[in-house]
Amino acid sequence: MRMLSAISALAALAMSATATFAADRPELRIGSVVAMTGPASALGLPEKNAIELLQERLANDTSLPFTVKFITYDDGSDPTKAVNNVRKLITEDQVHVVICCTTTPTSMAILETVTQAKVPNISLALGQSVIEPAAERRWIFKTPSTDQLQVTGLVDDMVKRGVKKVAFLGLEDSFGEGGWIAMQSVAKAKGVEIVASERFSRTDTNFTPQALKVRQSNPDAVYIHAIPPSSALVHQALKRVGYTGPIYHSGGSANNAFISIGKKDVEGALVGTTPVLVYTDMPDSNPLKPVIAKFAALYEKRFNVPKVDIFPGQSWDAVNITLRAAEDAMKAGVNLADVPAARAMLRDKIEGVKEFVGVGGIFNYSPTDHLGLDKRSTFISVVKNGEFRLYESK
Repeated sequence: MRMLSAISALAALAMSATATFAADRPELRIGSVVAMTGPASALGLPEKNAIELLQERLANDTSLPFTVKFITYDDGSDPTKAVNNVRKLITEDQVHVVICCTTTPTSMAILETVTQAKVPNISLALGQSVIEPAAERRWIFKTPSTDQLQVTGLVDDMVKRGVKKVAFLGLEDSFGEGGWIAMQSVAKAKGVEIVASERFSRTDTNFTPQALKVRQSNPDAVYIHAIPPSSALVHQALKRVGYTGPIYHSGGSANNAFISIGKKDVEGALVGTTPVLVYTDMPDSNPLKPVIAKFAALYEKRFNVPKVDIFPGQSWDAVNITLRAAEDAMKAGVNLADVPAARAMLRDKIEGVKEFVGVGGIFNYSPTDHLGLDKRSTFISVVKNGEFRLYESK
């Protein structure tokens, strides 16, 4: 009994010491708004899961010089809800950093809100317009690759295949427009003619008219700039109307929902992606491989999924970049209780992040580059036997 009492006393003392240490550390508040519901939920739910996983892992972490509080809201894939939730994070929750949003339209919608409030924001959207021009997007960063980087890689492959004519199919919103702008620029530079351009809404279900027009334009290849379910459904529509050439996709399709919806119809699809989707096929010498492997093992076990896709990696990187910046800010003497000053210093420290090896690539932010990724972080995957595999350009 005395032994048990002594053990209990020691345990209570340890818990008390831990609680005291936690109380002595300042609190870093990270606010997130992602699409847990709505048309973009196939992307937003994995993003939310990765944030939740980090929250669980940091709950008892005493290695950081601060505690971390996470506040996460659902925008329902709606730009108006995204703005309202970001305002709540800034004014009511007094967060130091915002991670928002899942899609380009929602990320564009909040730009004025975070800029006027002078709060650093890390977007999870693909659109290049979210962070450019950097001089006007001083408070905005992002972790996913850009339209320009991915389209360049895909068009380079088209050129190697001898493609002279390409057709574009894209969402009729700011995400789709970003892809269209990138495709026009890259295609012109590479000598590829765009012979058709068709658009559609995120909520559309019938894509036969667009697919027929594209087939009639007789392209050598087709590029689809969309997210599931529409990207998979458009791909299926092209197959139904008899198109047999190569079909390329933006990184918006680089997730398991694309394959689960498209099934056998999307076999052979070529998808722009970050390394997380193809890391098992990468050489062991690549510095990204062990980082991704560790993250994938944690995520797949926690959420019981066979293979992680790119979207949880994007929010995982966003939080870890925030933590790196916050540690640097603490070393520089920041007072997290002074929220406006802390937000300003955190912005500067995010912009100063160098050679950060994340899940989505190696980040080097600067005053002129709020993406921080380069060709080392851009890959092409091919759907093969129901899986995304690393594509070797011919």
